Amino acid sequence: MTNNKGITLIALVITIIVLLILAGVSIAMLTGQNGILTQATNASGKTSVAEVVERVNMELQAQYGNALAGQPFDAKATIEGNIGTVDGFTVTATVVQTSGETRGSVQIAVTGDDASKLDPATGKVEYVSDQWKLTPIDVKADDSE
Repeated sequence: MTNNKGITLIALVITIIVLLILAGVSIAMLTGQNGILTQATNASGKTSVAEVVERVNMELQAQYGNALAGQPFDAKATIEGNIGTVDGFTVTATVVQTSGETRGSVQIAVTGDDASKLDPATGKVEYVSDQWKLTPIDVKADDSE
């Protein structure tokens, strides 16, 4: 009686086939329209859009608070410095302060490749019809998913 130790050729071929199938599934999960790499790129873009929206709206709220308290708006450079930089976006503030009064307006415009995802791309604090009005920026509904 012979004592055979080792694996058969059939077992080896089956193992290789299973490994090839697993490799194919893994590569398909990484690439493609719904692959992990594509999803990560999309998530990165959405995060940048959400970050600029959050920063601009926080600064608009601060300027709105100044207006309601009867204080002057911050300077253009201060507003832009408070918002800072977000990759792919340029933020520009316009401050109009009525001389001798606590009225005027602040506009913060966002430009860049992904600015088309914003609705509107310009946020405002302005005095309209004897009251202060705040118009924040937001992400378009079809881009929020």
